[in-house]
Amino acid sequence: MAAKTEPDMQLILHAPNEDTDLSDRYAHAFASAIEILVVNAYLTDWDKSLKLNPRCKHFRMIIGKDFGITRKAACISVMNWLPASLKANFLVADEIVGFHPKAVFWKDANGDVFAIVGSSNLTIAAFATNYEANIFCQISPDDYQAAKKWVANIIASSVPVSDDWLEQYREASRHVPKTSPKQTRVQTDDPVVSLTLPRPAGMNKQIDVRRQQLAEYAKNSGGLMTLFRNCAEGRITSDKFYNDLPKYWGGDVGGRLQGSGWERQGKGSDFQALSESFLRIVDAADTDRDDVVIEEMDRLAKNKVRTRSAFLSEMLCLKFPSLFPVVNKPVKEYLADIKFRAPSGASEGAKYLDLARKLRVSLKRNPNHPAKNLAELDAVIWLKYQ
Repeated sequence: MAAKTEPDMQLILHAPNEDTDLSDRYAHAFASAIEILVVNAYLTDWDKSLKLNPRCKHFRMIIGKDFGITRKAACISVMNWLPASLKANFLVADEIVGFHPKAVFWKDANGDVFAIVGSSNLTIAAFATNYEANIFCQISPDDYQAAKKWVANIIASSVPVSDDWLEQYREASRHVPKTSPKQTRVQTDDPVVSLTLPRPAGMNKQIDVRRQQLAEYAKNSGGLMTLFRNCAEGRITSDKFYNDLPKYWGGDVGGRLQGSGWERQGKGSDFQALSESFLRIVDAADTDRDDVVIEEMDRLAKNKVRTRSAFLSEMLCLKFPSLFPVVNKPVKEYLADIKFRAPSGASEGAKYLDLARKLRVSLKRNPNHPAKNLAELDAVIWLKYQ
């Protein structure tokens, strides 16, 4: 007699006060995941007893804010629950009206991938008093990659949940409003935070200068990348890297975005460690690069590599001008000015990714602004806040 096999798909039907294994499935997902993607139409509760696998490197949680249903207290619970390195990966679909998915996708240490998709948001009612229908199943690697790309597209219209975002977010009353659904919806269609970009006098000229700097970098990027690889692989010393750097960046060849200043602190830096981190970021898959940025910046911070901020962020901005910004004082002042700072307690890498994501969304919301990438936007912000 053939052995009984588990079905490929399990239908989980829940009724009030009826026990199912839905909550256990969710708990197992968080505890076993080395990667996990959570999309929730809204967030009204958070189970702080959930244990996230400490080996989880790729975490995304995106919630909606339609109609003001999401509760601030639940968001604060998630922010406090997350480790410092993952705080920039709790996001809200701030630009999306009609954000209604309810799904969890994850990968475990064996490389197997799973999904729970259905009617349940991560609420107490979903596991206790509601009628809910969900499906748990193992999915194919191709479907999982499609889910990662789908989530990445959502993130392009999302911003990290932070204290500043929550301060400006308006919760709906728990009582049924007397206004019509249309009137209620108008109140929540617009993004919570207005990311207005500066338009200082002379910005077009400054953008032209920045574009010339990017063109200079492009001419020498091949030699610069070889220098990084030679240093990362130990073929040259940190001193040799530092002395040869002006042949490919700055000095007579150009391609430098910031003024002088880092050299005084940077001369004795561990450029091998920095080169290793930079190349791990460059070589990462597109869907994983943000995670690698956090991991490597936090590693460099832990090891107190002095060039991890201004120099590494400039290298990332030059290599990926649409994705990563330069870390400098004017950019920090811009975010403080619009009241949109990083989540409290975020790690150094998470703060950098928080900055990158907010500036990406800033450009997306302002398509008529003359700056077309983060490198050009940096020049405009510098002109405004220098």
